[in-house]
Amino acid sequence: QDYLQAMCKIIVESGGTLDKFIGDCIMALWNAPRPMKDHEQAAVGAALDMQAQLVELHKKCPKDGIPTVRFRVGINTDAVLVGNFGCEYRISYTALGDGVNLASRLEAANKPFGTVTLVAESTRNGAQGAFAFRSVGFITVPGKSSVVVVYEPLYRNAHSTSASTDASLRSTVEISQDTASADESVLNSWRMIPRHGLDELSRRYQEGMRAFVAGDLPSAEQAFVIAAEVAPEDGPTKLLLELCREGKKPGVRWDGVIRFEHK
Repeated sequence: QDYLQAMCKIIVESGGTLDKFIGDCIMALWNAPRPMKDHEQAAVGAALDMQAQLVELHKKCPKDGIPTVRFRVGINTDAVLVGNFGCEYRISYTALGDGVNLASRLEAANKPFGTVTLVAESTRNGAQGAFAFRSVGFITVPGKSSVVVVYEPLYRNAHSTSASTDASLRSTVEISQDTASADESVLNSWRMIPRHGLDELSRRYQEGMRAFVAGDLPSAEQAFVIAAEVAPEDGPTKLLLELCREGKKPGVRWDGVIRFEHK
């Protein structure tokens, strides 16, 4: 109850609309029912604020005798159908469409990537002036063959710029909670790295990602090995390094796309 109260408060205060609870998952919308300027920024900012709030909640868990939790967030911006749906027995205000489904798939993709929040390129394009992002790759999600470019939001920029948005777009976020043994490591692992190490991680990670997408797996592996030495617990680095080694095996055809086949 404390978890849901804290997370929903952040969503509402950022201008989001609470859609529904799906088990312990929270579905929320921005830019609906009323048009909202910079809704991508609001959604991404809410996700980062929720990560920070979770750390505060964890400080209370031991003394209250309750387990700590981890969560995952997926955000997508797309044109979807929004309104009241149902029948004479029950009506619900919600959003429907492939854009909503992709947000759900991105939430699930955090697990193999070892990340907390993943956003689609459409969301990143609307919020990139306000936040720093890093690409985690080109992926396909279960049930879809189209390739999606996915990003992880890292932190707010000191001087954000407003983004131009289309009123027909909706930012949809799905937040899922996992009960687990967790602590402040639920936040991005790079947060605890000294600045000089962060610069090295960023440089090597970007080198690795460029080579990875281009199909130069030996060079990508070399760069990711160095990045992993700087941040051994960085989820995307670990996954991409593993994929580099898998892709170099005889008979493996590599096209730079990470395919997830299970929800």
